[in-house]
Amino acid sequence: IDENLAAKERICCVADEPFYFPGASLEEMKNFYAGLYPKFDGKRFDELQDVFRLRRKAPLRRFSKGMQKQAAILLGLSAMPRYLLCDETFDGLDPVMRQLVKRVLADAVAKRGLTAVIASHNLRELEDICDHIGLLHKGGILFESELDALKENIHTVQAVFREALPPERIASLGTVSFKQRGSMVTAVLRGSEADVRAK
Repeated sequence: IDENLAAKERICCVADEPFYFPGASLEEMKNFYAGLYPKFDGKRFDELQDVFRLRRKAPLRRFSKGMQKQAAILLGLSAMPRYLLCDETFDGLDPVMRQLVKRVLADAVAKRGLTAVIASHNLRELEDICDHIGLLHKGGILFESELDALKENIHTVQAVFREALPPERIASLGTVSFKQRGSMVTAVLRGSEADVRAK
């Protein structure tokens, strides 16, 4: 990709720890991005700056982690890429700002067909914005699925048993996770509701 300018201008990355030039302000980073991305939209930048209310002239190093993340999202969306790669997008954001960022991303997806790829360790954070998920492990994809289909095939069950269940019985249930406290068992099982009820 380093030598493929046509591909680079279609892809932008919002890193977990965004890079900014030492002492750079948001305005200076805007000018840098505008030089990198031919479709950079100054009007969109101004609109998003009004939404996030970040100071243009202040050094970014003085921003909190959450504000630096907001600046990275603002710059990434203003670059008008086809694909926005986001790493831990919501980390460091307060609950109100998380909802705002989700709304801004969803708006870009709906209005101009942006594809946002979001990496996160918190699946609950993504379930109201993502429609497709994949689980990565040791450099490979363990599984991928439409989120709705995945939800339909994962069920949480709580039950009380007089005696502890033997480990081989637990394994035969197809458990995703299993916890036992005294006689109370909480298990997450894979399968349809009918299969889970039968088990």
